[in-house]
Order: sequence, then structure tokens, then C-alpha cells
Amino acid sequence: MDSKEYILTQDIGIYSCKAALFSLEGETICTNRVDYAPDVVPDDRSTQPPSTWWNAFCLNCRKLLENVPASSVKAVCVSGQMMGCLSLGRDGQPLYDHITWDDKRDTDQINRIQSLLSADIIHSITGVCLSYMFSLPKIMWLREHFPDIYQNTWKFIQCKDYINYRLTGVLATDESDAGFTLMYDLLRRRWSDTILSAFEIDAAKLPEVVPSGTVLGKVTQAASADCGLDQDTLVVEGLGDGRAPTVGSGLSQKSQGLVYVSSTAWFSQVTDSVQIDRKRILTKCTYTNPELLLNGGTVLSAGYSIDWFLNAFYPASQSTRLHLRQELFARMNHVPIGSNGLLFMPHLRGERTPWWNNFAKGGFIGLANYHTQDDLFRSVIEGVSFQLALVYNSIQELEPFSSLYFSGSQATPQWQQLLSDIFDMEIVSSDIKSIIGCVGVAVTAGIGLGIYSGPSEARHFHHNHFYTSPIKENVELYRELIPVFEDCYNALRDINQYLSLMCRK
Repeated sequence: MDSKEYILTQDIGIYSCKAALFSLEGETICTNRVDYAPDVVPDDRSTQPPSTWWNAFCLNCRKLLENVPASSVKAVCVSGQMMGCLSLGRDGQPLYDHITWDDKRDTDQINRIQSLLSADIIHSITGVCLSYMFSLPKIMWLREHFPDIYQNTWKFIQCKDYINYRLTGVLATDESDAGFTLMYDLLRRRWSDTILSAFEIDAAKLPEVVPSGTVLGKVTQAASADCGLDQDTLVVEGLGDGRAPTVGSGLSQKSQGLVYVSSTAWFSQVTDSVQIDRKRILTKCTYTNPELLLNGGTVLSAGYSIDWFLNAFYPASQSTRLHLRQELFARMNHVPIGSNGLLFMPHLRGERTPWWNNFAKGGFIGLANYHTQDDLFRSVIEGVSFQLALVYNSIQELEPFSSLYFSGSQATPQWQQLLSDIFDMEIVSSDIKSIIGCVGVAVTAGIGLGIYSGPSEARHFHHNHFYTSPIKENVELYRELIPVFEDCYNALRDINQYLSLMCRK
């Protein structure tokens, strides 16, 4: 392999766009990040103009290309936020701002969906639980409120699809993004005729689904002028940002798993079983290897909970936020397990796994006048971890983990130890946690170009691994606390639903 050739990657989230340039041997040459935010209004709407992504993408490209000649970049590949809805006209222009996964305007459509096709049937076809977060109800909302936009839509697409289209003029998606629309047949690996027919969705308005790693084309002259990439640069189909870290972690064997902690947190577990969770708790989706699938589950508010805490108790800390976060994690170890009798319910945005409850609310249980900010912070981290424990246990029931990796922008050593204690399992992390999604994209591109054989090639990108084993006495204490956490949720469920509905009156 030529060490003077590089793969440029970007990971386009809802709050930031991370970028990294890698050599073909897996060396990280440079990184960059552009921050932004969705437009959120009080009536639970969340949108984002796709120009935000393109501008961030171009800014990142030009920053990375300060380090290498543009002609040395062999390929570009991106991942992007999933489950939303972007309506693209025939001229390639957006007809409506991207409706993000976090937008709740389509809750009425969920009831309409269930009246036509049961949640059980949808889950059995797609492997995904019925929720407002996915694309189908958002498309239905758009059709009902803006029929002209629906009629004039050429394709409904996702974030990375738009970037690839801007780069090449070719419009396609991959199975990871298609799989989280509520319209993709998981086992038949195609758009579901049953679902499209039931909800009268025009199949022609959905993009072609191609394997991740497919070469879509080369950078156009117009795109080159915007972002600085050479016109000979290959553009390779990437994958959704929820799948990229799994590839980046190098998971390639049955029962290997990843717990990823960022704004949200989630598990992915490699499996060769097509069995879909009969409890309708977990999701199942495709993986890079067509013979493998992923079991998964998501906690909606992980880093979100930390950000809320920092905004509430340290509002003047914006310029020193990273240092403060590190300091709080260090101080957390001086607070006993159980946070001096304090429980945090991390349901600031409702919750997905295992309850799929839009009405779930956050809160501190057991708060007393002697609790300190350090107690509260540890309680926040423990609360998110207890929720992750419920996801972990649900997946374990379906298929036990053989090994577990830990990654994400919030993946600190303290949190790694805490999760190892809660799961009673050794956990492994590496030195590239913050850009693990970009690594997954680079490996995906390399597989498509014939440079790498599969996800296990991600080992070239990891230079140091850190192993954490559970502490026995901690395991026992957490084993007692998790049922209490679950009892608190159940006790507050009806109250939180009442409060949620009252706020909407």
C-alpha cells in the first residue's frame, strides 16, 4: 500500500461534524470538528437545513487538506445522522428543512400507523420498533400537512445521502440508513412492499439501496470548487452514524459487542441469528458482512444528560467545558456508589430501550439538603449507566456477549470502570474513541476499494488498548441498585405521562 495515499472521512451528527484524514495503513494524519445545532422550537419540532452539513463538510475538507495535497486523497467517505426525513426535489434542491430524528411532531401519525398495520408486524418486517423517531411517520406528516411538497419530492433521503449527492450527482443510500426508516425489509433486504402499500408511500420516491463501500463516482467540478477535493477523488458509500463506530471498533465475530456513549448511548452486538426480539424491545439491523446482523438498543439521553447538568449548575463554564467535564469525572470517584442515596432518572427526552416511552421524564430521586454537586454528577452518570444495564440485560437474554468494547466522545476511564462493575464484565477501549465513527467510515471505504478485507482491519487504526475488569464488591452493590432504579421508573410512569400531556394542553 502507498503510504502517500489517504482516505478522508467525516461523521456528520446532529450537533457537530467530525472529520479525520487517515493513511491507508491506519495512521491518523489530522482531525477537525465543526459544531452547530438543529433548530429546535418549543412544540417539539427539530429541523436542520442541509446547507449546515454541506458548509461544515467543506470547512472540514479544506482544514484537513492543509496537511496533504488534495491529489493524494484516494477516497472520501462519510457517515451521517440517521432516521430523519429530507425531501429533495427533481432539481436536487431541498423542498423542506431536514426533519431530525428528535422531532416529535409526528406522534399522531404513530396512532394512524398502528390502525393500519400493527407494531408487531412492522417489527417483524423491519427489525425496528415503531416510534416517532423514524422516517416513515415523518414522511406521512409531511404528506398530510404539505401535500404539494410530497407530490414534488423526487427522493426522501438521509444526511449522508445528501452529501454524497452534492459530491457526485449520484443519489443512493445504504442498508444501515434504509433499515431505520421503518420501510426496509430486513431479511429480504429491500424496501418492504407490505409497508409501502399499507401507507401508500410511492416506492419511486425512495433512493436505490447499495452496499456500504460501493464507489458512487468521483467529485464533480462544482463540488471540488466548494470543498477543495480533487476531481479524481473517489466517493464511496458510507453508512449511518449509529453503525460506523461498530465497524470502527473492529467487531467482526459473533457475540462481540460495543457500548457507545455520546449524546445518546447504545449497544451493538454482532450476531448470525435472524431471530427478531419477540418482546419488541431491541432493534436488529444489517451489518457490513451480509452474513451477519446487529442486535441493538439505545438510551436517548447520555451526553445530553451531562450537558444538561453542566448548563444547570455551571452555566458560565462554556469556555472551560472540557476541563470541567474531566474534573467532574475525576471527583466522581470520591463519591460512594449510589451517590449517597441519590438516583437520577436520565429520561430527559423520553426513552427508547427497553420501554419505548415518549412520556418518560428525568428527575432526581432521594434528593436531600446534604447532597453536593459531586453527588448529583455521579448520580447522573450512574443513572445513564443503569439505563444501559437494562439494555445490556435485554440483549444478553437474546444472545450473551462474548466481549465488549467501549467508545464514544463521552467514554472516560471512570465511566469504563463503572460500566465494567455494572455489567460484571471486562471492557476494552482504545486511544481513538473520539473519532471511532470516522475510523468506521475509513474501514468501510477501504473494504469497498479492496484495501481491507473486513471490519477486523480496524486494528490498524487502534494503537493502544485499555482493559478494565469489574471490582467484585462494586458488582454486588450495583446489582442491588438496578432493580430500585427500575422500580422508580415504574412508580413514576403514569405521573410522568400526566405531566407530559398537561404541558401540551
